[in-house]
Amino acid sequence: MTPVIAIILVLVLAAVLIGLGTAFGGPLLGLILAAVVIIGGLVWFFALAGSKTTTSEVVREAPDQEFFGPGGPDDPTS
Repeated sequence: MTPVIAIILVLVLAAVLIGLGTAFGGPLLGLILAAVVIIGGLVWFFALAGSKTTTSEVVREAPDQEFFGPGGPDDPTS
């Protein structure tokens, strides 16, 4: 998933939550949800920016997958 698609999905989800909060919980709940989404997004962004680990490093450090055995349900060659 590209970062642009991820950002669009997060924004759409935030809009849906805020809209539902406003429709069913009143404007105050919508404002609270908007504040939570904005603050959570900023925390998430700065946590990722401060991790100093690139995506390629994460992929290189991933453990090798262990399979059940040849011909099993998780065997990619069968």
